[in-house]
Amino acid sequence: MLKLYLISVSTFILDILTKNYVQKQIAFGEKVEITSFLSFVHFQNPGAAFSFLSDQGGWQIYFLITISIFAVIYIPWLINQYKKNMFVVLGLLLILGGALGNLYDRISYGFVIDFIYFHIDKLYWPAFNIADSAISVGVFLFLYGSFRNYKKP
Repeated sequence: MLKLYLISVSTFILDILTKNYVQKQIAFGEKVEITSFLSFVHFQNPGAAFSFLSDQGGWQIYFLITISIFAVIYIPWLINQYKKNMFVVLGLLLILGGALGNLYDRISYGFVIDFIYFHIDKLYWPAFNIADSAISVGVFLFLYGSFRNYKKP
């Protein structure tokens, strides 16, 4: 079971490496076109997903750090409870890795670095990062596994 935590560690490392690359290679606010629908940007998000709470003046940083620390402590316990359901376990491992990545940013910088930016014509999806992607996929897998027919822990 311990080997499975490499998923969380790998997610965390990939997230940190990509954010460091963006900080060094893309000026703040700059946009680098990758394809007609994908750009890399350098945004600093003091809030949560979709910039939720980003305009709250600073208290949200401590709130989001507290939630992240709680998640990092609680998720391993949940993994142990659901160890027979691999969809739930994989989802939780991805959520853990993403939570660690964004927690690192919030503690280090006071904001999260977002850089993946999808757009089609004038339709834009809010910028996000590897940690956000891992959390989103993790939530999907967690919910899928939770609703599948399986033996309760």
